Amino acid sequence: MKKYVIITASDAKYGDFLANHWLRSLTDNVDLKNIDIVILDYGLTREQKNKISNSAKIIKCKNDGHIVNIRYRDILAFLKKNNYEQVMAVDGGDVIFQSNFMILFKEHKTDFRISSEGLQAGTNESSLISNPIKSEISRSIIKELKNKKVLNAGVIIAPRKKLISLCYFITENISKPDLFGPDQVLVNYYLYKHGFYEIDRKYNFIFSTAVNKFKIKAGVFLDENNIPIPIVHNAGGKERWRPIKNFGYGENYNKLKFFTYYWLRFAYHLNFITNPLLRLLLNVRGK
Repeated sequence: MKKYVIITASDAKYGDFLANHWLRSLTDNVDLKNIDIVILDYGLTREQKNKISNSAKIIKCKNDGHIVNIRYRDILAFLKKNNYEQVMAVDGGDVIFQSNFMILFKEHKTDFRISSEGLQAGTNESSLISNPIKSEISRSIIKELKNKKVLNAGVIIAPRKKLISLCYFITENISKPDLFGPDQVLVNYYLYKHGFYEIDRKYNFIFSTAVNKFKIKAGVFLDENNIPIPIVHNAGGKERWRPIKNFGYGENYNKLKFFTYYWLRFAYHLNFITNPLLRLLLNVRGK
């Protein structure tokens, strides 16, 4: 067992991306001598597992909900049995790595580390509409997260014991684990209640909400100073809402979907109107 661990999750749908882009970009760009890689397997094919087995530990898991939610149950089970110092939990189907980020494991080691989104997506409010979280804390969540920056759960770093506590809280409070979104709300609620250190957005760079400009050159995402952005995240929930077409690792990948990109940014600029309306609806429904 190494000192640190990076944990992600995938099924067969995203298994090719995991093997050919997520994992390859990680091994090419990050010093992994002190880091284990763990893949939670929710139905990877034999071929996909063969591609990743030399570089990562594969943990077979029960696929009985949306992976973004049930992964916390299985991260919890894994960490209870494995005593790593620091843990990074990261999305596996829409993230690539472009440069080293070891600093995230070595600084602010007693804190949760997470980045906020730039333009404010209505993630917290819209995710509560379908009642995916136990009612006992739903009202408290609405109050706690009012006018707070959205923290993106695609990349979280924490000491093992703190991440265990977060995973337990999420697992206990999701009432509809098959829906997309409640994990993000619960991560935001828990971290605003218990504290966190906000890392630079370059360690979870989300194109549709980014404040800083970026460019794509030969498949590489560059910042305003023409430096590769360490961790890039083609977030969107569904493929049609992801702003990068043919997202991947290599010079033949990554084209901006102009309409999707600018439409999302326009919509996010309207959230100063839509988010209060959603909160009002949630409060009225909760009475």
